[in-house]
Amino acid sequence: MLSENKFHKYLLYAIGEIILVVIGILIALSINNWNEGRKERIVEQNYLRRLLIDLESDFKILTFSKGLSQARINQIQMLNNVSEYSKQGDKNSEQIVISIEKVTWRSYLPLSKIVYNELLNSGKMSLIQSEKLRNVLSNYYADADHWEMILNVEDAQKEFSHATAGLLSTHLLTAIENSSSLRNSNPNQNFEIEFEENEIDKIIHEFSKNDEALKWLPQIHHYHILADKVITNLSIQNETLRDFVQDELKYRKHNTP
Repeated sequence: MLSENKFHKYLLYAIGEIILVVIGILIALSINNWNEGRKERIVEQNYLRRLLIDLESDFKILTFSKGLSQARINQIQMLNNVSEYSKQGDKNSEQIVISIEKVTWRSYLPLSKIVYNELLNSGKMSLIQSEKLRNVLSNYYADADHWEMILNVEDAQKEFSHATAGLLSTHLLTAIENSSSLRNSNPNQNFEIEFEENEIDKIIHEFSKNDEALKWLPQIHHYHILADKVITNLSIQNETLRDFVQDELKYRKHNTP
């Protein structure tokens, strides 16, 4: 009986020890999980801040692209009405000549996807806790990629360039390219370009008779109209997304221990 009593005491003691060890392990795991969760929330906030910087950069690009598309549309309108401006000394004559080169330039610029691609490629997208934010991000960049691919097709611009090849001299093409920048703060800014005597009148006269070039203007016009609509839509998505990210950052700031 004494032996049995000792065994029961030992068994209870052993069970108590096991329970204490299990409780200790559970507490340690809980603390570790809490620490890991806290680290993940800090990493998430860092990604959200970087995403916001990317989105702000995107918005500047979109704003600039909007100016480009509107400038290109205006240039096409001038070229469509070239016969009305073919008189010597017309105030738009120089811009008509410059437009022959510039209407073939892109008006939609690719967006920055550095942080978004990093999240995808590293498998860390799940760190963004909000499923809605993940979906909005995915839709925004999917739309940007889709339209970049669509607007990379510039067949009409290429045909127009072939039809007008040789119309503008090498020195004039170089001057136009050197006087413009895709990253200029003002896409509509005019630069002083020196023309040779009677060069403008000759170019405009030859262009107004170039039916092969003129027939491509409607398609190029459609391209820039489409680009303008795409840019407007992406700008709206960008503003919504930036507000979303800012709200998430505020929430995380007040709810991360």
